[in-house]
Amino acid sequence: MRFLIILLLLINVLVLAAWQGWLGEGQSPSEPQRLTNQLHPERIRLLDGTEPPPARVPAVEAAPAVEPSVDNPPVVLPGEVVAPQGAEPAEPANEALAVADTETAPAQEPATEVLAAPLACVAFDGVGDEQAALLMGDALAQPGLQTKDEPTMEVTSWWVHIPSQGSREAADRKVAELRGQGVKDLFAIGERGARPFTVSLGLFKSAESAAEQRRRLEKRGVTGIAIEERGNTTHRIEVRGPDEQLAGWASDWSGRLDGATKAECLP
Repeated sequence: MRFLIILLLLINVLVLAAWQGWLGEGQSPSEPQRLTNQLHPERIRLLDGTEPPPARVPAVEAAPAVEPSVDNPPVVLPGEVVAPQGAEPAEPANEALAVADTETAPAQEPATEVLAAPLACVAFDGVGDEQAALLMGDALAQPGLQTKDEPTMEVTSWWVHIPSQGSREAADRKVAELRGQGVKDLFAIGERGARPFTVSLGLFKSAESAAEQRRRLEKRGVTGIAIEERGNTTHRIEVRGPDEQLAGWASDWSGRLDGATKAECLP
């Protein structure tokens, strides 16, 4: 009898352990309990059978960047060039190609400089005032010709005079004033003369005679006296220009200059 009671107690303990899951297997939990134990039950979506289930994409975690070193050399793919550590980044491919094209392109030859034709020169010596004016005017009218005038005067006399008074009335007043001072050898140049309204006091063949005349007049109280060298003025004219142009121009003028001669140009 005692044995049966003990046996029943053992059976009850085993049943209780099995029902509580102490032995690893228990009764299936109820539906509310299963819903409670599920993770994120609000994400549950019922399918009607027409939609395909969403594809599950495995999450890929980004690998941490690892600095290349001796222990961890960088991975080099086929055809890839790896620059050494600390080097500057390589130039883009298009820039490298542009540099290569520039280096390999043949250098352009400098443009051939067209040298100007050398200038020839002709000189005329002993040209008078009027002819010199005509010659210079014609040369300056020719494109490409350059001129140089060197006048030379051979002094033949010295002119004592009082410079221009500006008008006929002023010149007449000056003449009357000089006559009142005892000056007799004088006259006033008219408006059509080379020196209009100038009062001439004498023409002398030497500088000493002209200076003596001025001293005599100054003793009489005459002021503003001037002495000017007079003589024959001749011109030495040099003309430079292209050889062919100058040759024809000089040949034309050689027969038109009276008393002038051709001469060598000065350096």
